[in-house]
Amino acid sequence: MQNMLNDNDIINRRKLLRSLGAVAGGAGILAACGSPSSATSDSAPAAGGGAAELNFRDPAESLRHFTRIFGDTNTDNFTTGWFEGTVYSVVGDSSKIIPLLGLEGIGTMRVQPVDGGGYRVFNRELAFYKDLRSGQFVDEWKNPLNGKLVETFPMHNMTVNAETAPILKMDIEGTEISVPFPATWQQVGDNVFSNFEIHASVPSELQPDEWPMESSGPMTRISEMFQRACRLSDLANPDLTSVPYTGTWTRLSSWYPWMLMGQAEGHMYFRANMAKLSSPDEIPAAFREKAMQKHAAYLEPPSLDSWGQPNDSTFNTYMRERSPQPVE
Repeated sequence: MQNMLNDNDIINRRKLLRSLGAVAGGAGILAACGSPSSATSDSAPAAGGGAAELNFRDPAESLRHFTRIFGDTNTDNFTTGWFEGTVYSVVGDSSKIIPLLGLEGIGTMRVQPVDGGGYRVFNRELAFYKDLRSGQFVDEWKNPLNGKLVETFPMHNMTVNAETAPILKMDIEGTEISVPFPATWQQVGDNVFSNFEIHASVPSELQPDEWPMESSGPMTRISEMFQRACRLSDLANPDLTSVPYTGTWTRLSSWYPWMLMGQAEGHMYFRANMAKLSSPDEIPAAFREKAMQKHAAYLEPPSLDSWGQPNDSTFNTYMRERSPQPVE
């Protein structure tokens, strides 16, 4: 398999749909196919030898298995994804990468099958930043890159919906991208790995002439890399509409607006562990307590009637809730 996203796939027009990619809750799902690998499997025998082989090459079957991993194909159910990790700064070609903050979040998701073998995905995202030493959530933070005391801005995206199909169409920070299936699958013994990536440079929702301290520039670079691991025996079980996974999430992106970095050189690097929780009761108590203070609605998934509403991102929620800061 090859990376199937190129410059011709990027359509510079705004749509309602955007990627679940972001982030949250390890629920981000829409992305380009991964790079070739000698371990990539087009099909794999079901564990135990009694069931038919799983055909990962078939786009419809690949999408069905992928959907069972990141969500639940039974619309009556919803899933909660969790992630926790570290945010780093990357400046220049030789400077040391600096850990800036911790990050913990969830994504709540409901999936609705649609005609043609695709799915509508209803997702909601919430994440808070942490002090690296204490592990406590922080509402203020002194940015070591510019010395400014800033108010952290939680990721709180009420609606992040998308529709999957053999050919995906999604919006990355306001720009539509078409991404073909299948995903990249790897199988070793009873372990199955699903790798999904997206790499894009799109027009920024915060332009520097209006947001000089918040905008990193006219374009926003985004890379999202999701690596999920599950059991082949779970995938081969047709009675499971939802398959457990653990994995990692990596993101490269421009500075976030609340950091007040302006057009300074560099970017952010996110690295996090992620997992599908067996129930919302597994959400860590400290995170739940923090969410209940102002963001209790994010502990539940969007309703099906939210389809067609504009999607949220860290950038447009910041635009709605904050004002441009004066240049210092």
